[in-house]
Amino acid sequence: MADTEQITGQIKDQTQQAVQQGQQYAGQAVDLVGSRVKTALTQQKDALATGITEAAQILKQNGDSFRGQGLGAVAAPYIDQAVDKLNEVGTTIQAKDIDQVVRDTESFARSQPAYFVGVAALLGFAAARFLKSTSAQAAS
Repeated sequence: MADTEQITGQIKDQTQQAVQQGQQYAGQAVDLVGSRVKTALTQQKDALATGITEAAQILKQNGDSFRGQGLGAVAAPYIDQAVDKLNEVGTTIQAKDIDQVVRDTESFARSQPAYFVGVAALLGFAAARFLKSTSAQAAS
């Protein structure tokens, strides 16, 4: 009887140790995957911020070109405003870490759900067009 209790106690101890080790390994794996995902998202965030800033510069150059041709008198204030906003958004995104960007996005989605869905749809359409055009260029 004492041997059975001793063996049962050993099995319980070994089982608990195995469970603890499994939990530890699982936690380490989750941390590693989370770290890699966070790194990838940070790289994409930085690329987005750079793209927005570059788009602002292109818009500014085109606006300057319109002004030089006398075509931008009416549109100039709107172009300047758009350039300023794009630069502001690009700088803001670049300055924040990915956790802050996610929190801001969630907050915006909760406070302005209609705008959020509209922006998400526009981004989806733009991404689809971009992917479609790049795949067509790759095929030719």
